Amino acid sequence: MLSKWLDKRNLIVAGTVIAALSTVAFLGGCGGISTQQQEETTTTTVIVECVIEGTDDFIEVVADVVAGGVRGQTNIEDDWVILEDVPLGSQNPPQQPLTATAAGYRTASQMLTLNEYSYTAVSVPMTPVAAETTGTVSGMVADGDTGQPIVNALVSFLAPGGLPSEAAKGSTDTAGSYVIGGIPAGQVHGTCQAVGYLEASTDVWVTADAVGSNDPVDFVLVGGESTVTVSGHVLDTRTEAGISGATVQIGDQPPVIAGFGGAFSIPHVSVGEQPVEASAAGYDDYYTVINVVPGTDNLVILLNEYSPQPPGPPYTIAGRVTLLGAPDNSGATVIATDLDSGQMRDDDVTDAEGYYYLFVPPGYYRIEVTYGSHAISREVELLGGGRVLEGINFTLTIE
Repeated sequence: MLSKWLDKRNLIVAGTVIAALSTVAFLGGCGGISTQQQEETTTTTVIVECVIEGTDDFIEVVADVVAGGVRGQTNIEDDWVILEDVPLGSQNPPQQPLTATAAGYRTASQMLTLNEYSYTAVSVPMTPVAAETTGTVSGMVADGDTGQPIVNALVSFLAPGGLPSEAAKGSTDTAGSYVIGGIPAGQVHGTCQAVGYLEASTDVWVTADAVGSNDPVDFVLVGGESTVTVSGHVLDTRTEAGISGATVQIGDQPPVIAGFGGAFSIPHVSVGEQPVEASAAGYDDYYTVINVVPGTDNLVILLNEYSPQPPGPPYTIAGRVTLLGAPDNSGATVIATDLDSGQMRDDDVTDAEGYYYLFVPPGYYRIEVTYGSHAISREVELLGGGRVLEGINFTLTIE
């Protein structure tokens, strides 16, 4: 049996073993490696552990976890849960909502970027709450016309006067059910959002867990164009300090001015792919396209300080792309995508010798190279402390 106190490295090693064993089992069941072309992968495996916020200590109670509608529970002895057949979905890069609920903790909810080529391992920080002042609510979400359950619906509960970022929230599983803990006891406002449906809301009285349980709160949604509130922060790429006064616009909604710490919130943004623009005095203009879904409330916009000359060195990730069969190595597009947020951080086009240069902050990235219909990618970790990651090289055979 694996140790109870696994660190992050051991969790990743465990995931690697799981992926390897799955591959061996698949090949063995087929009598060896098949010469037929395999079907395109549409699902992946997600490994989730839950830790106490601000520490590396595992929570000591069972956590109920939902990722992309797939539900499971952590194992007290091993402290993680393995969720198989989690849909990749249609987003690029693939993302799914992740919800973790445990007694004595506030429900954690986030958008999880999935690794479409291997398993995805994630550590979820959970905030302890008092049973005397917070309660737990569960319920179902269904289609008003068909009565069928709605998967990945986002349910939120917010106390009067609270900020949207302070709402306790979670997503539904494939049966349309949800469980959300850490809701402030007393009168709260509940909302339910899902792609392709109009928002539904209700006022609820929440009883503290120490006092008793709450009746189920069910939602019935009517089809229609979905809009959500998108919130986040505008930060300086180098210092990660908030940029108050920055202008942010998403889709066709009016631009807003970021407040203290670079925080912003834009209501009534239509779900789906939407352009994001940001600007601030002394910084280069920012532009990207994101896929807006219910739960897009931690959008991070990183602005590069303007300079007539590039900073030295003017890159944090660099390498060379070799195009076998092409006249030279120019024209390949290289994109760095943040695996935590799913946002594109920087891109470049190779020169004749194949060199590219990217300027991104520390983090985990997927570096993808495309040339015509050909593509290749790999994942890298860029550490902090002014480090530069060089020698990230690729070779593409061009027919």
